[in-house]
Amino acid sequence: MAFIWLNLITVARLFSVIMREEFPVLKKTVYLNTAGYGLVPQRAIKKVVSTAQRLLEEGPWNSSFEEKVLDEARREAAKIIGAEAEEVFFTTSTTTGLSKVIAMVGFKKGDNVVSFDLEFPGVASVVKTYCSKVGCEVRIVRHRNGFYAVEDIEKAVDEKTKAIVASSVQWVNGLVMPLKEMREIADRVSAYLILDSIQHIGAVKFNVNEIKPDFAVAGGEKWLLSTWFGVGLVYVRKELLSELESPPYGLHNMEEPAETWSQYWFNPDKDCWKLLELKKTAARFEWAGTPPILGVLGFTESLKLLNEIGISKIHYHNLSLKEKLIDIIIELNGEIVTFTENKENWSSITTFKLRNISLKEHYNIVAELKKRNIIVAARGAGGLGGIRVSPHLYNTVDDLEKLFEVIKELIK
Repeated sequence: MAFIWLNLITVARLFSVIMREEFPVLKKTVYLNTAGYGLVPQRAIKKVVSTAQRLLEEGPWNSSFEEKVLDEARREAAKIIGAEAEEVFFTTSTTTGLSKVIAMVGFKKGDNVVSFDLEFPGVASVVKTYCSKVGCEVRIVRHRNGFYAVEDIEKAVDEKTKAIVASSVQWVNGLVMPLKEMREIADRVSAYLILDSIQHIGAVKFNVNEIKPDFAVAGGEKWLLSTWFGVGLVYVRKELLSELESPPYGLHNMEEPAETWSQYWFNPDKDCWKLLELKKTAARFEWAGTPPILGVLGFTESLKLLNEIGISKIHYHNLSLKEKLIDIIIELNGEIVTFTENKENWSSITTFKLRNISLKEHYNIVAELKKRNIIVAARGAGGLGGIRVSPHLYNTVDDLEKLFEVIKELIK
């Protein structure tokens, strides 16, 4: 089957050439591992450096600056997923955000949680350690050749299911999960749908109004191009905001007092044990104390870049590269792990195997590629595995061709 559409390839090539100026490392490296770590654009680094210089020269005296930074960041984060700013709060990583969500939901003894055997180990760790402590049951749905059958998910849930916890895009094989069906199944038993969407948001279309999760979590270090900033986003469906609690709270989870913060700090008669009013937005679940403003600034600049381009264009670009990648693999007589012609299940992650070569040799090929400044990943779980390729907006068809040119040399 042919997957090369010349107009798509031309668009992908032109689009990426423009983008590459933001990512100088690409002058010496073929980088195809955004599912591991995303590259950081120059504009984000410049914003962090210039603000750090300002901090050095002027000091942290502007008390309103922090809230302005956070408000802008929430707007940009909400835009990329089609949410409202009040539905977004920030976290340090996907795992930290997921831990916060599970604590907010509050599994207890007698509940069960449904999840999947290919889940990222970080997801499994959070769910299992929490359930082990409180006594809730974890039910694991097994894949069928990399896919999850809707009927298997239906069999796993019952009236005691508190939540379905899943990666919206699986990290090993890049499968987009049957999210519409999962939402319907969760609704039948009044369960929460909690998504780890770090391999989804920023790479291909993810709109909360279409997917309708109760929660979605994504660290910034992959497709959101914010590696090492220590900032990620958490979406909470607004209808849930009044139902959820997450004590203890700090001052940054509270509304500004009527007298303003400046007067509050000065007031000698204030009762330090009198609580202020909690914020009504998702921000009340955020950092309880001083936030990592430099990281948030870098994160915001990366989000701005993605939003300026538009997620639809990024989606179109990344899947056009996937089409080219599939063609090359088929031409090489390789095997795509969990292949489907249904593009609704496509992400920007593709894992493949070379025939007549052991999985150990695939690992060695990835190591050899790295020595030649070609970066991909070796990944496996649940009996699946191979070489994982994950291009993003800064990649070109030339990158894919260079990758396979070297692979052909290595397997001669």
